Amino acid sequence: MSAFPQDPSYCNCGHQQRILPLEAATASIDPQTVLIVDDDSVFRQLEARALCKQGYKVLEADCAAEALRLAGTTANLHLLLTDLNMPGTDGFELTRQFRALHPRAPVLMVSNSLPPIQHSIETLDRFAMLEKSSSFDVLLEKVRLLLSEVTPLPF
Repeated sequence: MSAFPQDPSYCNCGHQQRILPLEAATASIDPQTVLIVDDDSVFRQLEARALCKQGYKVLEADCAAEALRLAGTTANLHLLLTDLNMPGTDGFELTRQFRALHPRAPVLMVSNSLPPIQHSIETLDRFAMLEKSSSFDVLLEKVRLLLSEVTPLPF
């Protein structure tokens, strides 16, 4: 696995929904919710763990169908973090269907194949792509930037 190789917070636990640590839960009255979609369970759990440690509420799905089910039953989804290549539906189609349910939510797509598809994203708003091998810090910064575009920071 090449993603976030230095992250000491990784553990191999298979929860569908993560619960925030007490200190993170008290830091924000309404934590922002991130839906992570990736068929690679190790990578998905690593992303979830990293975001939970930053105070985000995290939902996980291993496919587009499960992601859309969660999106349809969750009122406040603040960000979709999805893989590009998944069985059945790719990340672009998932983004289109997700945006029908949560039109203002930004999307961060991770992929191992950025150069050939980079031109495809120029027309999408509140959308960013990230190389799957990027560092933990880069992922967190992209998430923060996307969320700050639609969610004002508290005073």
